[in-house]
Formats: sequence, C-alpha cells, structure tokens
Amino acid sequence: MSEIDESKYDSGAYENKWFETSDGIKLNYRVYGNGTSPKPAIIALPGLTRCARDLDPMAVQLSKTHTIYALNLRGRDLSDYDPDYSNYNTSVYIRDTYEFWKSIDEPPVVLLGSSLGALLAMLMVEDHPDMLAGTVLNDLGATIEFAGMSRIFGYAGQLPDESELTAVVSTIKEHIGNQFVNLPEDQWERMALSMYGRKNGKWHHRYDDNLGVALSENKEDFRDLWEAHQRAADLELPVLSIRGELSDVTSADTIRTMKNMAPHMQSVDVPNRGHCPLLDEPQCLEALVSFMAQFENRA
Repeated sequence: MSEIDESKYDSGAYENKWFETSDGIKLNYRVYGNGTSPKPAIIALPGLTRCARDLDPMAVQLSKTHTIYALNLRGRDLSDYDPDYSNYNTSVYIRDTYEFWKSIDEPPVVLLGSSLGALLAMLMVEDHPDMLAGTVLNDLGATIEFAGMSRIFGYAGQLPDESELTAVVSTIKEHIGNQFVNLPEDQWERMALSMYGRKNGKWHHRYDDNLGVALSENKEDFRDLWEAHQRAADLELPVLSIRGELSDVTSADTIRTMKNMAPHMQSVDVPNRGHCPLLDEPQCLEALVSFMAQFENRA
C-alpha cells in the first residue's frame, strides 16, 4: 500500500475552528483571511457528500480581499457525526448555518453554496434573509434535473473503501468523469483526497455512512425553490449563478428563467464542467471577484 500525504494539496492558509450547535453537535470550519477584509464576509457551504477541503483553492484566492468561512456540515469530515441520522436534512442544516452566522458576529454575509449548499442558500432567503447580503449558487437552480439527482443518489453513501488512492480516483471518474472534461490527473487526485481519508488502513469517504440511510428514507418536506427565488427577486438580493455547461443537475433554461424573474441576478457558464464547477476555474474566480466588488462599491 502506497503512502500518500492526505494534506498534499491543502494550502494550510486557514485557521481550523469549531462551533457547537444548539443540540450539541460540534461543527468544524476553516477561516481564511485576516479578519480585516472588506465586508461582507463569505460563508461557503459544500455539496451533499463533500467538505470544506473542496473549497480550499477558491478560498485562498478570495481571502486576498474577503474573509471566508468554509463550514463542514454535520456528518462531514471533521464535524461531529450525528447519532440521529434523521437530522441529516435541510431544516437542520439551515438551523446550523444560521446559528453559525450568529456565532461569528459578522454583519450579513454572502452565502456561497455548492449543490446542496446552494439549495440551502436558496431556502435561507425565505427562512433567514437577515443574514444575507447575497447568495452564490454553484450549479443549482430552482428546478433540479432528475437525471443528475438520480446519478448522485445512486452513489451517495454507497462507494466502497479502497486500499489505494488510484482506485479511489478510478471510482470517482466512473461516477462523475463525464462532468469534468480535460481535468488534469493531479486535479483528480486532489479531488480524491478531498473526498476520502485514511480510516482503518483504507481510503474511506469523508462523511457519515448513515447519510446514505437518511437519503434512502428521504423524509424531507417539499419546498418550492421557485418561490424561494421569487423571494430573492422581491428583496432585490444580489444572486450569482455559476453553472457547469455540462451539468445534468441544472439546465441553462432554468437559469434563464431565474434571470428573467430577477433582472439583478448575474450568471456565468463554465466550459468543460458539469456538476459542479470546482470554483477555482478562471471563469469562476473572475465572476466571484466581480460579484463581491459590487458590495465595496455600495459602501
């Protein structure tokens, strides 16, 4: 078995911290930036089976001008695994995120969400608009395409442990390879290390196995994302959509309709990316820098 440093691609340019929720779960988060950056700060939320490690390259770049809080949801990476897996649901994630925002004593923030994180950002507009200066939706819109969700639910919580990282890379390519065209091999390895860590001598995914059980039982109440987006439009909340051109989760038509509803909404399509862009692509970074600049101009 080859030895590979789990932090091989990690910048280390952050401070690791913990926050305790009202029900006693300790959530891990990373703080990028020196705290004296222009407001607003950014709270970044990863995808369903992902963690803050994914956000490291983007956070390093944006922390040159803004403070970034990259939050691991409960059951992910260094955050506590919940003994009650039924708490792996959007209502609890939203409560956790709001409590976290209260704990860091920041004025309204930009909530940057990838996939599930973007879903939470959209719903937060309805539930807790007081915490929001704006939202960034990384490859999620008001209609979620069935094909993409079926693909994700087909492997979430079901991927096997592997003895070698090369096998992890092969497994990841099998499930999401068509979403990332011309991605260099070192980027595949970086993605593998952000998704898997060493456990009992093997490479194991960085989330609670019971997340898959929660997904299979699927006791979530339906919430209309179009209504949530209409709320953002009514509030004239700044919104940036980042969409992978190859996405099987978010269609171009969905984003066009959302922009028609909210003329202030900005969007960018990322070539050679599907669900979801890594956020360190030049198009993503340019769009994020431009989006954040509007708040400085308002100051």
